[in-house]
Amino acid sequence: MERITTYANINSLTDFFRKRPSLEDQLDDMDWSKSWMDFYSFLNKQADLRLDVDPTQLSMMSKTNPYIKKMLKNASSGGSSLRCEKEAFEQLDEISQKTMPQTMFFLDKSNTECEDFEKKYGLITLNPSRIKSKAGFMFNWSLYNVTKDRGAVKRFEKWSQLERFRHPHNSMVIIDNYLLKDLGEMEENLIPMLDALLPEELEVTFQLTLISVDLRDKPLSMKKYIEWELNKKLNRPYQIEVCVIKTESNKNHDRNIFTNYLWMHSGHSFTYLRRQQVSKNTNLMLFPIFYQQKDFQSYYEDEPSSTESKSSVWEAVHQRIREARYIIKTASQSAHGVGGDLKNPIIMGNKTA
Repeated sequence: MERITTYANINSLTDFFRKRPSLEDQLDDMDWSKSWMDFYSFLNKQADLRLDVDPTQLSMMSKTNPYIKKMLKNASSGGSSLRCEKEAFEQLDEISQKTMPQTMFFLDKSNTECEDFEKKYGLITLNPSRIKSKAGFMFNWSLYNVTKDRGAVKRFEKWSQLERFRHPHNSMVIIDNYLLKDLGEMEENLIPMLDALLPEELEVTFQLTLISVDLRDKPLSMKKYIEWELNKKLNRPYQIEVCVIKTESNKNHDRNIFTNYLWMHSGHSFTYLRRQQVSKNTNLMLFPIFYQQKDFQSYYEDEPSSTESKSSVWEAVHQRIREARYIIKTASQSAHGVGGDLKNPIIMGNKTA
């Protein structure tokens, strides 16, 4: 099982456990009740927990805290894994630059300190009081009907609708055979899409990788053009570094976008708009990697494979990232297959452990 690296202060965990909603609270505040249960389930099933205690302390705490006792039990039976890495918490700045891009932090810090950490590194950073506000993004999937029918429910009309999915991240991979085919369609789709999704603040260079077929020019020329356009038009206070990968049409048919924490899947190319009007009829689905229901494939595939029908979103994303690595490996064997330096941590993978 693929797990999500989570650095957690033991004080944050115990504080979170104490905040478990009572039966009365569940009736008064159903949003908090659901948020608490979703995060608790994540901690027990999907996380690779790195804790700021030593094994002896953790063992002692498990004797008096039933939640920690259950976490230890789950860790020994296929649930979330637990590691005691007390020293790591003395160098979180260094860790944040070397860890997996999907890493999350659950820290004993104020809201302001958590927000500052997110803005600095583009990694989700929570404390117990921030869970409720973040749970909507982390544990729910969304669908838009991309259609010419103006009366359709949940209709996609413009890219700014996706601003509500803006979240801390520092990298993105876009796989779409036709997104870079036409400069006019790029202007109407790629640029406003990125404007809606990219974080407003970041202190590291944002890594953007585009994998496509129909390039008007060589990948290096396209990389320079896109980079110039984005850094000029998006008005972000950080640099956006682009890498363009040219692939063959028979090597890829998926239309996917991956950030550190979000997977966007489209039935057709993301070139939804032409002359400011919707020109496609398809679905746009957004799945956070924390989404835990394993039947999610039924939302976008008529006949999911037997393997995927049992996988989590993060496991499905992990598989697609491996496929993207193969495409890139093949492209890199061509003299003009890759434009720019590939530094994207989503593709490059783990730097430490």
